[in-house]
Amino acid sequence: MLATQQIFLIAALLCFLVFLALLAAGSENVRGMRAMLASTVLGLAGNLLYAFGRELPPLLAYEVANMAYAGAGAALAAGYRQLAGLPARIKPLALLVGAVGLLIALFHYRIDSFAARSAVASLFQAAVCADIARSVLVRRGASLAQPLGGPPARQAPATLDKVQRFVLLMCGLIVTGHAVRMAWLLLATEPPGSLLQPSIASLAILTAAALALPALTLGGLLTMHRYILHQAEYIANHDHLTGAWSRKAFFDIAERELARSRRNGQPLALMLIDLDHFKAINDSGGHEAGDVALQLVAERARASLRAVDCMARLGGDEFAVLLPDTTLAQACTVGDKLQAELRQLAAALQRHAGQPPLTLSIGVTATQADEPFKATLARADAALYAAKSAGRDKVIALAPQLQPVRPRQAG
Repeated sequence: MLATQQIFLIAALLCFLVFLALLAAGSENVRGMRAMLASTVLGLAGNLLYAFGRELPPLLAYEVANMAYAGAGAALAAGYRQLAGLPARIKPLALLVGAVGLLIALFHYRIDSFAARSAVASLFQAAVCADIARSVLVRRGASLAQPLGGPPARQAPATLDKVQRFVLLMCGLIVTGHAVRMAWLLLATEPPGSLLQPSIASLAILTAAALALPALTLGGLLTMHRYILHQAEYIANHDHLTGAWSRKAFFDIAERELARSRRNGQPLALMLIDLDHFKAINDSGGHEAGDVALQLVAERARASLRAVDCMARLGGDEFAVLLPDTTLAQACTVGDKLQAELRQLAAALQRHAGQPPLTLSIGVTATQADEPFKATLARADAALYAAKSAGRDKVIALAPQLQPVRPRQAG
């Protein structure tokens, strides 16, 4: 049977191995990485202090050891909070760790009670697990790299992935383990008087507790790995300046949406958007002004479009928007709304910056049965050209019969 000291040494080794895995697999630029690394270092220190508690001065064996292990839990909670996009709350967590140290000292020097010290440590670790579980539930069903305008298909329900379920399971087991430990200390006829006192029940509980921190840190590592993969995929499929889908990704999405439209018999509309006077904006304000104009169009589109719509930057100052379950007339209304919102915002900016007017020419069309998407795109391009030729700042729609439906000029 393993001795309690050996269990803590194994736990320290596991913390060290997870620390190496974090260094090898992650990057300091990944949110939560530094907190996770700090957690493994503090967990390593805490387990070593627990293991050699009998050879160390009481201050190190009791107060410092418990504060180190509590600090590991607090850092882990901060890391999960950062992964979920929540504030880390470093100062409140640090104050809680300090409170743990004070309570341990109280029940060591003032009222010597192993059960009370165990209760303090268990309650703190249970609170850490509850906070980690909350952070995981905040992110359930959410992509770690959310694209502009949302995904092109219906939003998935808020379900948990495998990594999130693993972390929640570990949190539940850890809280249950601490509850069992406290019940055992209260009900046992001969409860232990020390963390290192050997007994079958004590060894079983300590073994489970020793695996808790490495297991939760491993869950954090898997979460960060998934985050890195999502970020890499996002960068590959999105325009770095505007956050819109890339040209390649847009055509892949369009083929899927076209197939879905044909299966379900639902309409599918396409808009091509071109910034008017973009060269003049670049010439007068430099490329920075042009970048701001492109970002402004993308932001206005994000506010106007639905989550199921897909916006992409095809190149230069040209954008494409795919509108599932949208008729030609409805797509024209969307174009009018986008034009009006951008014109109102651009007018205020123009008064301050003295830039040329920022307006949009929009060509709109709809798909038809058995037509390749390239043909639909060519028709939308023809509608866009007609809007440009008609004086810009217009929405012109071409039905699949290639007859102009209506020219529009908002305002």
